[in-house]
Amino acid sequence: MKPLPPTLREKRRYVLVRIVPPWTPVADPRTLAAEVQAAAASLWGDAGSAEMQPVVVVCDQGHAIIRCRRGTEDRLATTLATVRRVGDHPVALRTVATSGTILSLKERIRPIYTGEEHEVSCGGVHYLARRTGGGRLDLIEKSIKNQKVLFFIQKEVEED
Repeated sequence: MKPLPPTLREKRRYVLVRIVPPWTPVADPRTLAAEVQAAAASLWGDAGSAEMQPVVVVCDQGHAIIRCRRGTEDRLATTLATVRRVGDHPVALRTVATSGTILSLKERIRPIYTGEEHEVSCGGVHYLARRTGGGRLDLIEKSIKNQKVLFFIQKEVEED
């Protein structure tokens, strides 16, 4: 059977997503795909999810590229905003860009600078300090029950 010519193929769009926080271990694209499909089905129903056809194509370096049918990328962006966890890890998916090719989105991926990690003690509470992109300093409280994240910007760091 001959492949369809480009004019008869189904048009697709690719959405670049930033995974927040960037150090979340989302190494398995299948887990992310299952969460995206579940969110699409709960938000748009089975028919809307089937029309959108969300598929995770690439998932690494704190970013993911998700494919959908052309014309449904706005619904996919809405769906991605509703994803709150992937597996056991709480995350947020932020839409960065939409394109017709994977290559153009890979060019837009900025490496996430996590820098060095330091132990910091503030008010008797122990934190793990990480410097991330955009001049941000994140403090993660070390606790038995859960983690609490504090965010600082460069201006606040310089004032102290």
